[in-house]
Amino acid sequence: MGIQTQAESLGFRIVGALVRRTDFEPTHLYRCFFDEAGNRYILHRGILTIVAADGTVY
Repeated sequence: MGIQTQAESLGFRIVGALVRRTDFEPTHLYRCFFDEAGNRYILHRGILTIVAADGTVY
């Protein structure tokens, strides 16, 4: 399941394009992406965590 699909299932809309930021990835098990609104999307072993620009975690 991709980031877009998981975000939609949480009721969260991705704003613009996702850009991967390897400087925010503590190990190779994490993938960190940001959208144009400053929301962070963290994938860890296939599980998505979203940290909104205001600090809310989904």
